[in-house]
Amino acid sequence: MEKEGLDSALNLMNRRGMIMPSAQIYGEVGGFYDYGPIGLKIKKRIEALWRRRLVEGLGNLEIETSLIAPEQVFRASGHLETFADPVSVCKKCGYSHRADKMLAEFYERRNDKAKAEAAKHANLNELKKMILDAELKCERCGAKLEDVEMFNLMLATKVGSLGSTQSYLRPETAQGTFLDFKNIFKIYGLKLPIGIGQSGKAFRNEISPRNILVRMREFSQMELEYFFDPEEKDLAINGKKVDEGVFSNEITFASTAGGGDESVVGKVSISKLMEEGHIPNKLFGYLLYQENEFMKALGFDDDAYKFVELSKDELPHYSKGNVDLEAKIGGKYEELAGTAYRTDFDLKNHETLSKEDMHVFNNDKKVMPHVVEFAMGLDRTFLALISNSLYKDDKRGWEVLRLNESITPYDFALFPLQRDDKLMDKSAEIRDALLKKGYSVFYSYTGSIGKRYARADEIGINRALTVDYDTLNDGSVTVRDMLTTSQERIKVDSLL
Repeated sequence: MEKEGLDSALNLMNRRGMIMPSAQIYGEVGGFYDYGPIGLKIKKRIEALWRRRLVEGLGNLEIETSLIAPEQVFRASGHLETFADPVSVCKKCGYSHRADKMLAEFYERRNDKAKAEAAKHANLNELKKMILDAELKCERCGAKLEDVEMFNLMLATKVGSLGSTQSYLRPETAQGTFLDFKNIFKIYGLKLPIGIGQSGKAFRNEISPRNILVRMREFSQMELEYFFDPEEKDLAINGKKVDEGVFSNEITFASTAGGGDESVVGKVSISKLMEEGHIPNKLFGYLLYQENEFMKALGFDDDAYKFVELSKDELPHYSKGNVDLEAKIGGKYEELAGTAYRTDFDLKNHETLSKEDMHVFNNDKKVMPHVVEFAMGLDRTFLALISNSLYKDDKRGWEVLRLNESITPYDFALFPLQRDDKLMDKSAEIRDALLKKGYSVFYSYTGSIGKRYARADEIGINRALTVDYDTLNDGSVTVRDMLTTSQERIKVDSLL
C-alpha cells in the first residue's frame, strides 16, 4: 500500500460526505463546515479518546461552559486588546487578506525561507513594506495591495431585548474554565494540581479562512487547564507522585526560540529539554509526554508530527512559554495543538477586574494557582488524521482508510450477501443484537458484496460481517479483516 496525499483525502471526504461547506446552497461563507454521519463519528471518537486518556484517565474533571460571555471577561483575558491579526484590505474590491500568512506563502513558493520566516515576525510597517516590495495583488480582483492594519478576531453580539449587554462569542474554551475554577475546587474538595477539561465550539472572525479545516471561523477545541502550585517542587497527580522515569521518553522536538529559521533538534528526551530550559516546569513536561502518547494512540506515525518551541515574539499575550504540536497535512506541517504556561495571568486578571478573590486554600496555604494548558484543535486533528491514514491499494483497486480500532467510525460493517428476505431479516436481527451490546454498526444491502467491501474499506471500518445462507443454519457469519482482507467464520454469539 502507498500513502495517498491531501487531495485524495479531500476527495474522499467530499465523496462520502464526511465534511461539507455550511449553507452551501446559498453560496459558501468561508470558514464554516458541517460534518456528515461518517465524519461526525470519527470526530466524536477522537474526542472520546481525548476524554478517556487526558481527562478521565488522569483523574481530571470535565465541564461545559457558555459559548457567549460579557465584554468584561475578554477585557480581563486580554483578548479585546491583543487578539488581532494583520489585515491588508483591497482598496478596489474590499477583499481582506491575512498579510503575514499571505507573504509567508508567497516567499515559501519561491523557496525563500528567510523572508518567509521574517514575514511571520514582522510588525505593521515591515509588513506594509514587504507587501509593496513583493507587489502582492488581491486574490479576488488582482489589484495591488498597499496598506496593513490590525484586525480584532473577536465575534461580537448584543445580549438582551434592547441589546444593552455587549458580549462576545468565546475565542477559546479556556476562559469559562478559569471563571468556574474556584467554585469547582471548593465544591469537589480538590487539591492542586488538578486538571479541568472542556471540549466544545470556539469562534474567531478569521480574515481569510483557508486550508479547509485548518483555519476556520467556527471550530471545535479540546482544552485541558492544569492548575498547580508553582512553589511545589514535587509533581503529584491526584495524590500520586509522578514517576519521573516518563521524562526519559523522547519526542521529536524543534525550536524557533533563537529566532530565524526553525532548528530541528530531532529526537530528544523530555528530561534534557527541561534541563536546557526549553520546558518551563515538570507539569509542562508531563503533559508533553501525555500528548505524545495520545498522538500514538490516535494512530499517527512517529515521523508525521513534531513539537516546536516558540520564540518570545511568537508567544500569545498570556504565555511565558509555548510548545506547539504540529502534524503533516498535505506534506506541510500545520499546528494541531499548543501547550502553554499561562502562569497566573488569567486568574489574577479576573480577580482584578471582578474584585472576586480567585485564590484557593491548598495544604493549609493560600495559593493563586498557575496554569499549564494543553489546547488542541479537533477539526485540524480530524483532517490531519484522515490525510495521514489514507492508502491506495493497487491490488484491491480502491483506497483504504487505516484507522486505529478506537477511532473507526463503526465497530462493524454488516452485509446480507444478497437481497433475500430471509437474509435481510437475519441481518436485522444480528444488527439489533450488536447494537444492544453497545457496538456501532454500518448496515448496507445495496450493490455487490465487493462494492460494499470497498465502501467499508474507504471509510475505515476494520471488520465486515457477511450474513449468508449458512448463517441461517448454524448462526455463523464471515468476518473480513479490512487490513489483510483475510476471512474467517465465527459464531455470532461469540460477539455478544
